[in-house]
Amino acid sequence: MKSSKKGGGIVMLVVVLGLITFVCALLLGVVNQITAPLIEQNDANTRNMAMSEIIADAEFTEVEVPEEVSKPTDKNATAITGVYKATKDGADAGYCVQVNPKGFGGALTMIVGINADGTVAGAKVTAHAETPGLGAKSQDAEWIAQYAGQPADGSLAVTKDGGTINAITGATITSRAVTTGVNAAAEYVAALG
Repeated sequence: MKSSKKGGGIVMLVVVLGLITFVCALLLGVVNQITAPLIEQNDANTRNMAMSEIIADAEFTEVEVPEEVSKPTDKNATAITGVYKATKDGADAGYCVQVNPKGFGGALTMIVGINADGTVAGAKVTAHAETPGLGAKSQDAEWIAQYAGQPADGSLAVTKDGGTINAITGATITSRAVTTGVNAAAEYVAALG
């Protein structure tokens, strides 16, 4: 008699846990449906503000990015997730490229501007998961300003690697990631012709 009570109790427990799991999953799905468009709009606003800071007074037109570039199969490759052609007064001003190089804490999201004359207009880290006080300094305007005016030929490197970019103290991996992102953007724009 006791074994049937135990068996019924276990079945009831499984049913209750299943219902709780179903309700939680349903609620998470609803919250995702509500917040996903807001998150997407916030990301677009952040990207647009960064582009207007890097190449001021320009109008931007999105350029299609091939899937093999935006979702590379090589896990170490830098994804290029957006390319925007900049024009000023009807003339080409360059490009802004959204790249996702791999940093210490994961992928960084960056906007890199490449001027029409073949120099780096600037760069801005718009999202990251880097260590506060170290890799997070990649967002400091003073540090990232050193990229502006550099040649956009894909040859930039941090000083530890023989280049001219001063790495963030204690965050060489992040500094290399930002430099890799700038180089990837420069190489992609050069390939566009």
